[in-house]
Amino acid sequence: MTKIETIIKAAAKLNAKQVETHLNRAGAPSYYRSLPEQVVCILTTGTLGDTYYASGNQLAEEAISVLLEAREKCPDFLAKALVYARNEGLMKTLPVLGLVVLSGGKGSCKSLFESVFSRVILTPDDLRDFVAITVSGKIPGRKGLGGIARDAARTWLQGISEYHAVKYGSANSREITLRDVLRMSHPKPESAAIAERFGWLVKGRKGLNGNVGLNPQIRSLEALKLAATEDEMVALIRQGRLPYEVVVPTLKATTPAVWGELLRQAPYFNLLRNLNAFTKQGVFQSEENVRYAVKKLTNPQAVEHSKVLPFRFFDAWRAYTQNAGSDSRIADALRAALEISFVNMPTLGDRIVAIGTDTSGSMSSPISDKGTTQFIDIAGIFTGALLKRIEGRAIPLPFDTRIHTDHDLSARDDVMVTAKKIASYCGGGTAVSAPIQHLLDRKIKTDVFVGITDNEEWAYGHGYYASGSFLELWRRYRTEINPGAKAFLVTIAPYRDAVAPSGETGVHFIYGWNDQCLKYISLKLESGESQIGRIGKIALGTGSPNGHSSENARNAQIDES
Repeated sequence: MTKIETIIKAAAKLNAKQVETHLNRAGAPSYYRSLPEQVVCILTTGTLGDTYYASGNQLAEEAISVLLEAREKCPDFLAKALVYARNEGLMKTLPVLGLVVLSGGKGSCKSLFESVFSRVILTPDDLRDFVAITVSGKIPGRKGLGGIARDAARTWLQGISEYHAVKYGSANSREITLRDVLRMSHPKPESAAIAERFGWLVKGRKGLNGNVGLNPQIRSLEALKLAATEDEMVALIRQGRLPYEVVVPTLKATTPAVWGELLRQAPYFNLLRNLNAFTKQGVFQSEENVRYAVKKLTNPQAVEHSKVLPFRFFDAWRAYTQNAGSDSRIADALRAALEISFVNMPTLGDRIVAIGTDTSGSMSSPISDKGTTQFIDIAGIFTGALLKRIEGRAIPLPFDTRIHTDHDLSARDDVMVTAKKIASYCGGGTAVSAPIQHLLDRKIKTDVFVGITDNEEWAYGHGYYASGSFLELWRRYRTEINPGAKAFLVTIAPYRDAVAPSGETGVHFIYGWNDQCLKYISLKLESGESQIGRIGKIALGTGSPNGHSSENARNAQIDES
């Protein structure tokens, strides 16, 4: 079942009204955070795959329920959160779902939807998902692609770039295609070049006119389909800057020279995602190609511009190093790229920081129905990044039901190594209070506690290492050890359960998988502004005149998880 099918199936089954306190998925007392926090949690950590505690269908039902409530009670915040989740949280499917929900609202929802559409729909794949959910008719208030939804899709397509037409224009998809969206929305082209793009998307080669200078990339792709020699293929790929996604399905046979040219045309995320394919095709048997890949992977500007989630580097590194033909220099480049992705993270001043990393069995849940990355991998990556940035002031406390005191975590290790060490502990029950018990028992004074967890706490009380819940022990810690201590719970799972209620003094929640979320610890400490407060300040203006961002942003490899 695809992610979009999961959403559509879940839309008809919405949860009952929530209360503030409840039992979490493990059967222990828990809290709901404020509605805005629930919105951010869902949009920045949402997965539609099965997890340890919930199926993809259950998570989709909960997501739709929360988004519908937000549309009614805080539509302005919902709109801002969609922009944040797509652009800073680097998520895709849940922000697109939220946009569909917003489109079905009344009153101010219309203007809010129009103001954020082009800031959430960044690629044709986003648009296709938006249309697929919309035409399902399953989202309350939104019955098909009509009205403002059709107008927004039409306006977006009226400015479609040639790159996007080429990369996403396949008519062979089993789901909704760009051709389908064109036929449903009837956009009016803004220029002769865009008119020809529309014609090509609908009719293929027959849709091209006699002006050969209008869309050179499209013409290069059409010529590639007829190319007979290797030199011709390489020249056309280079001339048209043709992406991997269209070249490989187009050619019946490829050669090392063709793959070598694809390496040079590959945007950053494409290179990262297809390292094993390039290896399999013998691309890295060339010393020149190895050096090219290493240089690109470790270019700080390229890493920043790529908008790749940190776990993607870990995923790529793990997959690549399992390949028999892997080159140690490329593997090291992936490790370096992950380090670079955290280079701008603050050091948290001179504060002593205890880092509680959840290694319990529920952290083995996959974060997506694509790939193998688990919640514990993200927890390990974040732990590694924090250790390096606060070297000498960090107290690492990996936990499940108790603290793993035998760990050898070190700020001198690179992030990949720390993530592997953390993952090796995975198993056991969850006691978010275990690190606090450890600090209390030893009367260790810390300024900041950072817990990286799914918040599904239950293993405490009689018979367990921790004598009480996180909330009970944290209140004790602030009373007995340090009244000024602050706890930050970095929540990386889509569950809405929390170990403390909203408004609890000295307890703050942060949501997401991106390195950006760790920066909110420093922001809160230095200025008092929270992640929720920062999102609330996002300006809701209009996008660029044609409904798109800049050409560079259009062509960026945005995370498609």
